[in-house]
Amino acid sequence: MKRRPIMLVLAGTVAAVVAVPLAASAVEAEGCSGSVTTTDAAGAELGSVEVPGPGATQADPLPVDPAGTVVWSGSTDAVITNGSWSITVGGVRVASGDLENADGETSAGGTENLADAFAPIAWALRGSMVIPVSGTLTGDGGSCHGSGWITGTGAVTSSPIFWSGLGLGVIGLLMFIGMFAGTKVVAGGAAAAGGAS
Repeated sequence: MKRRPIMLVLAGTVAAVVAVPLAASAVEAEGCSGSVTTTDAAGAELGSVEVPGPGATQADPLPVDPAGTVVWSGSTDAVITNGSWSITVGGVRVASGDLENADGETSAGGTENLADAFAPIAWALRGSMVIPVSGTLTGDGGSCHGSGWITGTGAVTSSPIFWSGLGLGVIGLLMFIGMFAGTKVVAGGAAAAGGAS
């Protein structure tokens, strides 16, 4: 029974920490390289990043408009065939598929409309929250993994993630204060009972 309040305090603390951008970490790639350019719904460029390379870090995330597009190109260090790929944003898989690659290509590119890809998490990009993103390709011959950070556009306070994290953090703090106060009352009552006997 005592474990539940402690878990809620920890959950609230973690949520509050997630709601505030932390220190920078470098954009990474293993087994591949590429570039990504994002545009808004009107087609204006928002940002661009080389992977691996500077940009798309937690301190300097790549801006993304879920109603915009992403222009991408990438190449693998080895020929990968009979594989699968996936893209995860904020812990949610937003796109995935299979890869045959019968021609043995090591590079590809294209332009993707993000309205469909980000539909499951579009609400999370209503504001300047910093969100982790990663992509993985695995198959015969090798693998590729890249990760970085993106952010929506607008004020941080327009994001439901911010308010959820703040709310959980406040609840966790109140529960901690309640547990601390309850412990002092019980300890004080026990001491008084011990002194009266």
